[in-house]
Amino acid sequence: MQVRSRRGFLVAAAAITASASVGACRRRDGASDDPLDVSASADLPVAPESVAADGTTIVLGDPAAPLTVRLYEDMSCPACADFEAEGTAPYLKRAARNGALQLQFTLGSFLGPGSKFAANALRAAVDQNKFAEYHELLYRHQAAVRKSGGFTRDRLLGLAIMIEGLRGPEFDAAVLDTKYRDFVEAADDAMSRSPADATPAMEINGTLVPTGSRPYYTDRSSLYRHLKKVARAKE
Repeated sequence: MQVRSRRGFLVAAAAITASASVGACRRRDGASDDPLDVSASADLPVAPESVAADGTTIVLGDPAAPLTVRLYEDMSCPACADFEAEGTAPYLKRAARNGALQLQFTLGSFLGPGSKFAANALRAAVDQNKFAEYHELLYRHQAAVRKSGGFTRDRLLGLAIMIEGLRGPEFDAAVLDTKYRDFVEAADDAMSRSPADATPAMEINGTLVPTGSRPYYTDRSSLYRHLKKVARAKE
């Protein structure tokens, strides 16, 4: 099933299935010399978080990384939740933590007020360097939240309790007062002007991955090989 928003974005609601990890030659300690070939069990540092100079992009990882992957998402999009839980999104986050790429997020809010509240709260989480954890948590609870009417300020604060070090006077005030409403509207406008016509959508080094290229969203091996190809072309 697909749902068309008022702006014409298509939200694919079919579940995304994960696939097996890439086979590669590894050292005996289980690590790989290739920073893109990062395992799910790798012990990785927390990636730095920031807001890009354009004022609409949340950045996870080293801005000097050789690859840039941009994700277009709406926090109320069921297909985005599937992508983040079972697709290749967790792999991309690990690769960003491993220094292989810079992961960028453009958060749309075309699916309603709950999306706007969530995008505002996520922007506030960047100030605490807790975006990645909070982003994962919100998608993990999205289905239950949607059954209750969607994200609200109180629900977002209630979930934030589960992230150590996130709740505090500054964060709470930012959520309750919608401190970053300008960011939310600017990010939504950036998505509407982007080449992405569906969520989730992915750009690699500025090139949109066609929505028909499903394996890049579902299959770690396919995405890994494509990222390696793009990286080699840049050398």
